Amino acid sequence: MKKKNIISLSVAFAFLALSITGVLLYIKQKAHAVEMTHTIFGLIFVGFAIFHIVNNWSSITGYSKERKSGKFQKEFIIAGIAFLVILAGAITELLEPVAEAGRIFAGKRPPRPEQLTFSEVKTNNDVKGTALTILLEKTKETELPVTAIWVEDSAHNFVENLFVPAKIAAIPADEEEAREGHFDISDFKAETLTVWSGKAKVKTANFEQETPHDNFVLKTNTTSIGQFFILLEVKSGNKTEVYEASVDKAKGDVFKLKSKENGLIARGLVEL
Repeated sequence: MKKKNIISLSVAFAFLALSITGVLLYIKQKAHAVEMTHTIFGLIFVGFAIFHIVNNWSSITGYSKERKSGKFQKEFIIAGIAFLVILAGAITELLEPVAEAGRIFAGKRPPRPEQLTFSEVKTNNDVKGTALTILLEKTKETELPVTAIWVEDSAHNFVENLFVPAKIAAIPADEEEAREGHFDISDFKAETLTVWSGKAKVKTANFEQETPHDNFVLKTNTTSIGQFFILLEVKSGNKTEVYEASVDKAKGDVFKLKSKENGLIARGLVEL
């Protein structure tokens, strides 16, 4: 039994497995079995290749240099330059279009549905009357919103607050703190929300923290019965919008908060 024959045949079979799995990976068939097979035979190929190079070192050096002059062969220079050019193109991602061209053979995957999460906030626990659930889903453009929610009667007279934050969050001036997700927290001022402050008879907060940064569900209560209005004012950056829902138990249990622009709140629902 000849070792060279075993090594040569093993390298050939490993190369065959690498070629097949390499083509599958190129056309984005990235099943776990394909990736695992490619990795295992890649390691085997490297092991046998090292053994082959060591065992045939004199022949390889003969390909590289002329025996008499000791100068590098033209073939070695051409192969070396080609290797360096391709390596540089791969590292700098200049050859990305070539590497990603196989994507045209891959099947199209359906887009993954976005998973929305909502934090829960509770206010007006001591108020007896109508229980309300208000769901607020913000848009992608809304950052660190400041929100007030209140009730008006059928004649649009102020009744009571449902949500008024005690604090405001802002992005810190220090870039390092901003990258680490820290915020500057300050006391909420009524003049921040001009529509609400112009109507509200009571301007004290009923929520100890700032407005939740992301989507949230408000569980609250109002003394109002029959027909009334839920209003919401939200500010993000320099943009402010007011949303309104006309609530009437006789017309249903779920009502939509609407605005002229709908730029800050993607979905606002009031449920009795």
